[in-house]
Amino acid sequence: MTDPWERIVCASKRGLYESNYLKANSPDGRRALWIKHNALRSVEGEGMAELWVVAYERGQAPIVAKREVPWTEVVVDPERIAFDAGGVSLRPDRATGTLADLSWNLALSGGGPPLFHLPLVWMYEAGFPKKKALTPAPNLLFDGELRVGGEVWPVERWVGLRGHNWGTEHAHTYAYGSCNLWDDGDPDRTVDGFTVKVKLGGRPSPWLTAVVGRRPEIRRNRLRHWLGAGEVTADTWVVRWPGVHRRRASLEMRCDPSTYAGLRYLHPDGRESYCYNTKFADVRWSVGSETFTSRCGELEVLVPEPLPGVPLHPTPGWDAREGDYRSE
Repeated sequence: MTDPWERIVCASKRGLYESNYLKANSPDGRRALWIKHNALRSVEGEGMAELWVVAYERGQAPIVAKREVPWTEVVVDPERIAFDAGGVSLRPDRATGTLADLSWNLALSGGGPPLFHLPLVWMYEAGFPKKKALTPAPNLLFDGELRVGGEVWPVERWVGLRGHNWGTEHAHTYAYGSCNLWDDGDPDRTVDGFTVKVKLGGRPSPWLTAVVGRRPEIRRNRLRHWLGAGEVTADTWVVRWPGVHRRRASLEMRCDPSTYAGLRYLHPDGRESYCYNTKFADVRWSVGSETFTSRCGELEVLVPEPLPGVPLHPTPGWDAREGDYRSE
């Protein structure tokens, strides 16, 4: 199916958060990047863009930069992916920008057909679920450069994705995972999904899980797959669907919490949640008798209370009116 949401949703709707983001790993698995073009719009129509860039290098703390731009200075398109704010720009084939002393100029190419996490078209238009997610461009290729302080990181055939999610509020708690760079080198394999708790009648739901993938092709996102499959801890996401032969599937993602970048996420109503994301999770993906592994999985958890021992960004005391945030 085509992607009718290949556009900036909050350009024509209020009371939303929206994220159009990029992630990529270097072919040797040593470095990674994460660029987030986030928007927050209140019901009254006011809001801002939250622009983030995170540079990851194995053995080093992630480097985080952020800028906030008033909504009156944001240019977005209700009919296509076109986002411009504070000198940061996103199109389906290019991303450019500068935040603090990090800058990027990236050509985006290739990519597979979109992956839909929700099984039914109406779920993307209806009020339930409150959070919508899909991956418009899995296995996207990145070329160009990322400048980190005074160092230039050449970006040559890095592999990743462009993701898109939006909603009236962030989920209560979730784990999200994806992987596009595999130990066996298959350029077309991808797995992508989540386990989530949402608010139902003011109380958290049971864990709900959806996973989609290619090579092998798998869709465990139908309503009958949602319950009972996922387990989430601070540094682990495990999904299992029992069965026989090709029906059996499992996905395990585990990370060292020191590889997390911790971000403070704002809801449209001003509340705060805490997002922790790594690009260096260990992945074990099994379907039937086949098992695939990686050291370059993306694992993200969002929780209502901070995780102990993991720095959060921005640090207390940062004032967006005084300029960009940059981690120490």
